[in-house]
Amino acid sequence: MPHIPLFSSFWSQIKSVTTKFKSKSSNHQTLSALRSCKCTEDLKKIHAQLIITGQIKDTLTATKMVESYAVSARNIDYAFWVFVGIDSPDSYSWTTMIRGFLEAKNPEKALEFYGLMRQSGVESNKFTFLFVLKAYGLRPSYQGGRFVHGKLVKVGFCSDVFIRNALIHMYLKSGSIGDAHLLFDETPNTSVVTWNTMIVGCFGCGDTERARRLFDEMHERNIGSWNAIVRGYSMFGHVDIARSLFDLMPERDLVSWGSMISAYVQNGRAAEALELFKEMMLAGVSPDSIIITSILSACAQMGALEMGKWIHAYLKKNKLRNDIFLDTALVDMYAKCGCIDTAFEVFNSMPQKNLCSWNAMLSGLAIHGHGFAALELFQKMESAGVGPNDITFVAVLSACSHIGSVKEGWKKFNQMDNEFNITPKVEHYGCMVDILCRQGLISEAKELIRTMPMEPNVVIWGALLNACKVHGYTDIGEDVVGSIQKLVSEDGGCLVLLSNIFAAKNQWSEVEKMRKMMKEMGMEKKIPGYSSIELDNVIHEFFAEDRLHAKWNEISAVIERLNTHLEVEGYEVNSLLVLYSLED
Repeated sequence: MPHIPLFSSFWSQIKSVTTKFKSKSSNHQTLSALRSCKCTEDLKKIHAQLIITGQIKDTLTATKMVESYAVSARNIDYAFWVFVGIDSPDSYSWTTMIRGFLEAKNPEKALEFYGLMRQSGVESNKFTFLFVLKAYGLRPSYQGGRFVHGKLVKVGFCSDVFIRNALIHMYLKSGSIGDAHLLFDETPNTSVVTWNTMIVGCFGCGDTERARRLFDEMHERNIGSWNAIVRGYSMFGHVDIARSLFDLMPERDLVSWGSMISAYVQNGRAAEALELFKEMMLAGVSPDSIIITSILSACAQMGALEMGKWIHAYLKKNKLRNDIFLDTALVDMYAKCGCIDTAFEVFNSMPQKNLCSWNAMLSGLAIHGHGFAALELFQKMESAGVGPNDITFVAVLSACSHIGSVKEGWKKFNQMDNEFNITPKVEHYGCMVDILCRQGLISEAKELIRTMPMEPNVVIWGALLNACKVHGYTDIGEDVVGSIQKLVSEDGGCLVLLSNIFAAKNQWSEVEKMRKMMKEMGMEKKIPGYSSIELDNVIHEFFAEDRLHAKWNEISAVIERLNTHLEVEGYEVNSLLVLYSLED
């Protein structure tokens, strides 16, 4: 049961209001006052009055008090206290408590209360079943949901459209798409809401084909139908399909724009997210905090600092309320764009910080080489009582790599399991391999890879091979070569490194093998790497050997002048670090 608050402060309030309420107020006035109260402190004063006047003994009045505490003030502890004082709670009383637990995001306790209600012999009403079905939707249980369905059939509530929608939603959340579809097919005059529930549920169960078939069969659609199909395809990474449907929408709301922008961001297509955001602004649609958070993530991905600054200024100008998610997105954007000081300003000004906030700041420091500052911030995080997670340690180990401390790296790596019960993942082993490789400890890195509890990925092998090339370590071993060759389908970059290492050893037959494998993979046909730069809120992208940019001639001239200047200064290219191309 919930924690029951202490009585001392409450009784002091009762005494303070005793003189204020000289006469009994009517039930109507009391209920009217309850409807206007939204905070616990105000409700406690009315509660005190009800105790003094004896009105709290009335079941309806007491239940209204429960409802105000649980729903309006979101204080389930006080609601429970009032509830246990009701001599004979009725269906309304029990249902109010069940609803209260749902408002408190505690569906388990809501279902437990439903069980107690049944044991007490109080009959459930339609609203009771609606809240119980919602609870089973949040904590799926096929058997529990089936039991409630049976009760609904028995009492004759299944014909109610809201009950039917709730049942369909419950079955879909339980993964029973067949039961949901059976109910749907048996429903006469299905509403748009029911169709939308089925579409969302089918996507939730992974059945994209059925979801699209339902959408195409709809005789009438509302904006919720379009949002459901766009969001559903986005969820599965079918961004282009989602965009084609988005473009067909007869009207759009904030959810529509937000879903499409989020789809681009989550699938690594930040430039398109920024373009769509600009289109939204030109359409006169003002973004909410959710959309702005997505756009800040896009700015962080692209390194679009000027756009990020514009968003920050927009927030201040329009006095949009910053929440912890928005503040964290700002920290992440500034940190990833290299504005560490500004990121720290936003971070330090946050009234509240969660683990994501700390991780954003730590990661920003780590990726920009501020290793000592990152380790210092990690100490502050521990002092603040915030427990780290696996993402935290990726940043911390990266920081150790940047400061070149093998000792500190091993210390933090061992801390994960020993102190925080966090099992290291392949990313953490990758960080440790990188730490060792940067210090030229190739043998130690190979031994760590050999003893890993999981298969090393291409990132780990890439770190090892790069270190071998940098430090002139050519004794790679047949076992390493064999392991890398097994992973060529994931990333051919390791083959390029291997080829160059063999070339450094004059093992030209091995070089030929590597190049043959690369050609068979079609590596020369793959999309080349690219870099980007932001200028006047426009992102310019440059692909390798790309001459399509409108100002290519001017850019090429500047590069030539830089090369000439480097030659004059005596700079010589270290050819050992240059990867041979396939055509060499």
